[in-house]
Amino acid sequence: MPPRKRLPERLAAPLPAPPLTPARARAFAEGIACFDRGAHWHAHEAWETAWNDLGDGPEDDAEIVLRGLIQLAAALHALAAGRLRGARSNLAKAAGKLALADALWGLDLKAVNRAVRAAGGDPAALSGLRLGPLRPASGA
Repeated sequence: MPPRKRLPERLAAPLPAPPLTPARARAFAEGIACFDRGAHWHAHEAWETAWNDLGDGPEDDAEIVLRGLIQLAAALHALAAGRLRGARSNLAKAAGKLALADALWGLDLKAVNRAVRAAGGDPAALSGLRLGPLRPASGA
């Protein structure tokens, strides 16, 4: 069962990363690789695998940041499919979630957050966005 939905406005940044298991690390890295080659749907699916594995405890609160990445991938997938309204909606949902962390499992989110803010709600401004490379992470 996926973790309960948390509201970004009820959480304080920066959120610590949830524990990083080998299965989560594989799914997360796969999502980054898919995203960086423009396979946003596949990135979404890989990250959802990692997200579904998270629990309901406070140690898993940063699952919301992972949901932000999932929504960012969904926004770019919708954009590529010509669904601008869906792309904008997913980008708006992703922005607040991604802003809750500077990093997640070795992914530096500072540049991602700057790009999302600079896009001003226009998903087309994020075409070509790359996330990698991952730095070694111990779960924090």
